[in-house]
Amino acid sequence: MTATPRPKIADVAAIAGVSVPTVSKVLNGRTHVSDATRAKVQQALDELDYSKRAVAPTQPGVLQLVVNNFDSPWVLEIMAGVEAAADRLGYAVAYARAEHATPERWRKLREPSVNRLDGVLLLAPRKGSRLVTTLRTLKIPAVAIDPEGTEGLAIPSVSPASFSGALTAVSHLLGQGHRRIGIITGRKHSPGHGRARYAAYAAALHEAGLPVLPQLVRDGDFSTASGMLLGGELLDLPQPPSAIFTGSDLQAMGVMNAAAKRSLHVPEDLSIVGFDDIPQAALTSPPLTTVRQPLAQLASMAVGMLTEQQDAQAPTALEVATELVVRESTGRWTGSLTPAQVNG
Repeated sequence: MTATPRPKIADVAAIAGVSVPTVSKVLNGRTHVSDATRAKVQQALDELDYSKRAVAPTQPGVLQLVVNNFDSPWVLEIMAGVEAAADRLGYAVAYARAEHATPERWRKLREPSVNRLDGVLLLAPRKGSRLVTTLRTLKIPAVAIDPEGTEGLAIPSVSPASFSGALTAVSHLLGQGHRRIGIITGRKHSPGHGRARYAAYAAALHEAGLPVLPQLVRDGDFSTASGMLLGGELLDLPQPPSAIFTGSDLQAMGVMNAAAKRSLHVPEDLSIVGFDDIPQAALTSPPLTTVRQPLAQLASMAVGMLTEQQDAQAPTALEVATELVVRESTGRWTGSLTPAQVNG
């Protein structure tokens, strides 16, 4: 005689018409569930005789944060913010590299007897990521933090306001008198923040009546190494820029290294602006002017979106405001340029 399969949380969620995280909250006695929803879940539990499963009410639900790497200060700040937000809501956090996030592992983590995975946070997923497709197929709630692009993403997301932040940064340099401003982007030809920051750079120059000079543009990858290499290229031009805006603080630190190797002083000879405001930005010499991303807020919003997510909701793309933090790596430029130097 074939035994009747034991019901799963997904079965309860389907009958009650709610998401799996909502069922998990009811099973664990958490708040943030309305009385009406709790009653629907309880009715489904009774209908499936789920109470016989002896789920420990004190066992925390698990949220998984999937990252591309763990070697960036920016990633560490996001991790700390996710942990703090999850802890406030009674969740534990598990971590995985993107290459280790497989359908097989996710299926196992969804078993209530294992870790009862309630949802997944994807940090900086690329457009067309297989991870998004897999999560959708497995019906696992997911939210993207700072994705490469939101068009067609198919899951909710939360991102920094890259365009407005970069616009403020380049406008600050223009306000300091700089007219030859270089930029080291982060993958400007890909959708997302690299493109948005480049677009803001171009818009700020256009508003100031200045052309975008191709020789002052470099396409980086947000790393210190690319900042050092590409910053060096800009500084070795016959007519180098007097200021450089970078797509990340790590790139800005690379530019600082490139300037030091050429015996240039910041900000007397070169002004530099970064993007992120990681903790190290205030510790550089001189301290770095940068666009602050509220990383803890990004993480907290993503956790909130994930734990409150309902399967029927359409994907939502939220942006969090950024702000310019002016430190000592930028200064006023008092030199002069000929029209030919300004335009080429």
